[in-house]
Amino acid sequence: MIVTQDSMRVAVPPMAAYEHLVRFSEYARFMSGVLGVTPVHDTAAHLAFDIGGRRVEVDAVLNDVEPGRFVRWDSDALVESFWLEPLGEHDTNVVAVVQLDDSMVQLLERRPDVALHARLHMDLKGFKRFCEESAEPQ
Repeated sequence: MIVTQDSMRVAVPPMAAYEHLVRFSEYARFMSGVLGVTPVHDTAAHLAFDIGGRRVEVDAVLNDVEPGRFVRWDSDALVESFWLEPLGEHDTNVVAVVQLDDSMVQLLERRPDVALHARLHMDLKGFKRFCEESAEPQ
C-alpha cells in the first residue's frame, strides 16, 4: 500500500469545497491525469486515470461524507479522503490522503510513492484553481 498526503489552502468556504468534491462529474475539471468519468449515480462513478504512466480504472463510491467537513471515496485499488478545515470565514485548508494498493496497480515509475504524491499535489493545485474560479462573481 502506498499512502501519501498533502494539503492546500483554498479561498472558498468549506461547504463550497465540499460541494465540488462530492460531484464526480467535476473531477476531470481539476484532477490531473483523468482520462474519463462515467457517473453511475449521485454517489458512484467509473473513473479512468493515468497515474505514474499506468492507466488505472476504478469504480469509486462515496462511502463517508460529512457536509462541509469530510469526503472519502473508495474503490478496490484507490481511496481518497479529504478533510476540510475552516480558516476564517472564506478559506479552507484541504487535507488530502491517497491510498493506492500497489499490489493491484503496479506503477511504471521507479519511485511510485513520489509519482503518486506529485499527482496529488497537482490535483490540489487544480482543485484550488477550480474552486476559486468557480467562486468568482460572473
